[in-house]
Amino acid sequence: MNFNLETFIAIRYLKSKRDERFISISSFFSFIGITIGVATLIIVMSVMNGFRGELLEKIVGVNGHAVVYLNNKKNIDINALIEDIDNLSNVEFVAKEFEFNAMISHSNLASGVLVKGVQKADLLERTSISNNIVTGTIEQFENKSVILGSRLASYLNINLYDKITLVTSNKTDTPFGSVPITDEYKVVSIFDVGMYDYDRGVIFIPRKEGASLVRSDNDISKLEIFLIDGAFFKSSINAVNKLVGDNGKVFTWKSIHKELFSALEIEKKVMFLILFLIIFVAAFNLISSIIMIVKDKERGIGILRSLGVKSREIQRIFILIGSVIGMFGTIIGTTLGIIVSLNIGEIQIFLEELFGSKLFAAEVYFFNVIPSKIDLGEVVGIFLISIGLSVLSTIYPSWKASRIEPANILRYE
Repeated sequence: MNFNLETFIAIRYLKSKRDERFISISSFFSFIGITIGVATLIIVMSVMNGFRGELLEKIVGVNGHAVVYLNNKKNIDINALIEDIDNLSNVEFVAKEFEFNAMISHSNLASGVLVKGVQKADLLERTSISNNIVTGTIEQFENKSVILGSRLASYLNINLYDKITLVTSNKTDTPFGSVPITDEYKVVSIFDVGMYDYDRGVIFIPRKEGASLVRSDNDISKLEIFLIDGAFFKSSINAVNKLVGDNGKVFTWKSIHKELFSALEIEKKVMFLILFLIIFVAAFNLISSIIMIVKDKERGIGILRSLGVKSREIQRIFILIGSVIGMFGTIIGTTLGIIVSLNIGEIQIFLEELFGSKLFAAEVYFFNVIPSKIDLGEVVGIFLISIGLSVLSTIYPSWKASRIEPANILRYE
């Protein structure tokens, strides 16, 4: 039997007659199950990839790929060390920073914040901040000025050029006893990087002002290293470690946020396993559908066998039936998954406007828009797994069909 005839018979067996409607419906549900399973798996994996990528971009954009905490007990030539690190091929720039915790207050409201003392030039280099300024300008970032996030500004009712008060844990002696050191700063810019923790809990002031506020003689507490290409992350960090030596301790974004990214990786694997079961169950449903088709078409199979059709050709017919269902389900599911993944942000905004409520709270999920990043390798892998399961599910029913003996079937015809 040639392939065209096998295909013709397979398509005829897939079509339903009035008394075979249930078999056709069963095959349709198998098709729907595979489509939904593939689409859901691609969408969820893309969102997990997008979430990890956005989280990494925001963390690295604000804090750098690596942080060097300097050993204050040693006499270090910081400028020479910075120059050596900056000369590494994959290092974009090195930022000096003075960091401490404080409380910011305005309009009888207060909140704890992480204060980053940086130079204006270093702040301009951080594109995650400089490219996300919603009001004001970094050019005015000097003397007693401050730049803060949009959510913090909203919480404290802060507008551009308002005066805020910073209260530190350091104390100064007065005739009335020890009191916390405080000072006023003018808001010259407000940023919105799209990550709740930074927009709500991080502020920037000039480095010299930060050291002066806490009465520190040293205005550099750490160095932040920004790399050009994350693909050479490991070799670059090894080179930085050699240069720093015992003058400090190098921490990377991987070590600082190890628990968070480990949890995301585990969650991604678990979600893949759970959603993969949808495709697996759909494949099992496909087995039962093909078995019913075989049972219903026993007389036709017997006639074909009596006409000289070989058992392996009968087997190929039913493999083709399952493969067609699996192939179309997988193709449509993959297409649907990619389309939704590419437009999930717009879909979220549409649904939020439709229902009048936030579906993706930034306070819980870090971001205000669902991120998505399609990994071509994962999509291909999901596609091949779905096709593979569809073909495997046809092996047993097609084998059963090929074992049908025409004499037994046609004896009573």
